[in-house]
Amino acid sequence: METLQAAFIEDHHRADALFEAARQAIGAGDWALAQEHFSAFRRGIENHMRVEETFLFPAFEGAPGNADDPLTHILRKGHKDLRAFFEEVLEAILSQDAEEALEVMGTVQVILEQHDAKEENELYPAIDGLLQPQSATVLSELAARAA
Repeated sequence: METLQAAFIEDHHRADALFEAARQAIGAGDWALAQEHFSAFRRGIENHMRVEETFLFPAFEGAPGNADDPLTHILRKGHKDLRAFFEEVLEAILSQDAEEALEVMGTVQVILEQHDAKEENELYPAIDGLLQPQSATVLSELAARAA
């Protein structure tokens, strides 16, 4: 069975590929393709964050010694911030404003890289053991993304 850590890291890579495809489409001036790729990215990443917030964060917080750990607070704030930037990117794409879209996407990419590194190095290694009994459910939820 695939580990939760491996599945969530793979999902990060899938989202990164869609994000880059949207960026490339914007650079090429293909606004329909940019919107298609960005929408697929956003649906997938929203599902990814929902699964983290529903299963992973509560499991981490409930583990002995983690009640006061600031990790999930930081990650939740990151999700909130990213969601606001996703709206800005979408607005720029719909307005066909390449400069604005690419500028905001650059900011999003930096935030995503830092956020993903924190999850991959701190959260995910702790989760596999904590959620082992629920791993099939969590993996099924993660796979339910509408990409």
